[in-house]
Amino acid sequence: MGQLSALRNFLHETLTRPVVAALIGSRLIVLGAAVLAELLPGRTTILTSGSSAPLLASLTSWDGWYYVGIARDGYHSLPVAGAYHDYAFLPGYPALVALCSLGQSALMALMAVILSNALFVLALALLIRVSEPVVGRDVAVRSAVLLALCPFGAVFSMAYGESLFLALSLGAFLAAQRDRRALTGVLLGLAALTRLQGILLIIPLGLIFLLRDRRLRVSLTWLALGPAAVAAFIGYVAILSGSLDGYSSAMAAWGRGGASVARSSSDTVASALSGPYVAYFLLLLFVLAAGVFLLGWLRWDRIPLPYALLPVLYLGAAFASGGLESIGRYLMLAFPYAWILAGRRNRLVAWGLPLIGAVSLFVISFASYRGFFVP
Repeated sequence: MGQLSALRNFLHETLTRPVVAALIGSRLIVLGAAVLAELLPGRTTILTSGSSAPLLASLTSWDGWYYVGIARDGYHSLPVAGAYHDYAFLPGYPALVALCSLGQSALMALMAVILSNALFVLALALLIRVSEPVVGRDVAVRSAVLLALCPFGAVFSMAYGESLFLALSLGAFLAAQRDRRALTGVLLGLAALTRLQGILLIIPLGLIFLLRDRRLRVSLTWLALGPAAVAAFIGYVAILSGSLDGYSSAMAAWGRGGASVARSSSDTVASALSGPYVAYFLLLLFVLAAGVFLLGWLRWDRIPLPYALLPVLYLGAAFASGGLESIGRYLMLAFPYAWILAGRRNRLVAWGLPLIGAVSLFVISFASYRGFFVP
């Protein structure tokens, strides 16, 4: 009870009215998009969901089907759909869903959605706490507002691991700021078991400690928990699949093998840009251009190097993996981007960005729940 009371006080003290308004408004936008998507006829038949219940059918769609399935049944040695293995998805989020559901299969889809929303609230509070000593209170609050209204933020209400990953990564940065090295290492390990890009956090977190110490210290070895956690899961997959490259093969089937993934001769630019894929390709180009452009503001904003490295690492990882179809979702986890946007003093920009975010959030959420956009 004492820990719950402390958590409640932490949220009450940290989440200001603008952040709460943006949080509630953005989640209502996501729910409204789901309701409209389910009511209108013509929803694509390729969309899979972890639940057939109203709203949950949308909020557990796409990757949510795999996450809920892992929470319910564990991992399978054989593909669960076509050539796709469920062990391409890391265990952190589905393990938490299973734990909080007390093993009750009927509750897991609902629990997955509840956890994502609750963890997103926590993540926004942690974002403000991490941001304050770096960019100041005002920018910290505005960055939380902008992240709440991020165009790709529907996944923070879905059966996806993004909310958990964001909370863990921000928790690791907060622990590093307070020089709690064991806790930093544990949170890094948990983040790496939630999303593979979490292993990259070892670089900025290690740099925070190195800049503070000015020398190598044994306590830095706590950060080895990140690579160790990923190595342990890859070893588990090797045993489950009976192949040392089981995990990399599963990722390649999902198009996450980078340049090493073989492409067929029909995979031409012309074929890729046919039909509805034109709009998708243009959005991808816009996100890439915006991401690269914002990196140019890092020096102007004088964001410390450990934090400035985060968007660079995440953008590089997206390119290296070849998984560009969801690059907006990957890059929004690089929270210094929100600092750059929140630091703009122009009133038109200050009011325009939340409005653009809200409209884009609805459009992309609606397209996702109709089955025409991969979140």
